[in-house]
Amino acid sequence: MPHRLIPAAAMLAAALVPAAALGQTDVRISPLPDYNLVQLTVSASAVPADEFQTRTMEITSCKDAVNLGKALGAKINRSNFTKAGQLPPQLRPLLKDLPNGMASPVLSEGGDMLHVLVVCSRA
Repeated sequence: MPHRLIPAAAMLAAALVPAAALGQTDVRISPLPDYNLVQLTVSASAVPADEFQTRTMEITSCKDAVNLGKALGAKINRSNFTKAGQLPPQLRPLLKDLPNGMASPVLSEGGDMLHVLVVCSRA
């Protein structure tokens, strides 16, 4: 009886080893980072674009961004683990080079709404 189990165990082991090897080589790591972001959005009629730009350039951390957003009455959106591939293509180079804690230049939607993004961290 044991001599029948040995070939079966060997076949099972041979069948599992390639599957495990495939599982290890099938791991994909994206070259694009994940971002933890804060976005501030204000109406251009509530805060002039030049004032918004000046005030947001003083941001040095995500805490600063949230505090400024509250002071300006901005909509504050926090996004954790946002994949770079999920972002619009035109934002990717902007965020790639933006230091953590610093605000992006003011982004606008037809002049009605003003936005800035702050990279809190990268993963």
